[in-house]
This record gives sequence, C-alpha cells and structure tokens, in this order.
Amino acid sequence: MVSAINSALSGLHTAGKKLEASAQKIASSPTQKAPQVDLEKELVNQNTAATEYKANLNTIKVANETQKSLLDIIA
Repeated sequence: MVSAINSALSGLHTAGKKLEASAQKIASSPTQKAPQVDLEKELVNQNTAATEYKANLNTIKVANETQKSLLDIIA
C-alpha cells in the first residue's frame, strides 16, 4: 500500500511539473500573429496533466480507504 501511495505522489509531482512547464510556455509565448508555441498542443498537455493529477489523487484516496478498511478488520 505504501508503494502505491509513493507511486501516486511521484505521479502528482510529475503531472504538476508538466502543467507548470506548459503554462510557462504559454505565458512566455509572444503575442504576435505567428506565435512560436502551439497553443492547441499545450492545451492538450494541460488537460492530460490535469487528468494524470486527478488519477493519482484517486489512487491515494483508494489506498487510504483500503488501509483504513484493513485496520478496521484487524481492530
């Protein structure tokens, strides 16, 4: 169970970094007619990172619920 939580925490960190990197690309993009950043691609990257983040949060939630259930059985 601990390894699942550790993996999920690592995934949260990775997804957060992806989201941060994409946001930084968009923020530093020139506002001219021909931007150097593919905004559609960055939007997809942000949505993917947000989904990964939510999935990892859900993994932590389920692991905690399972651990609580196991402790309730033992007690």
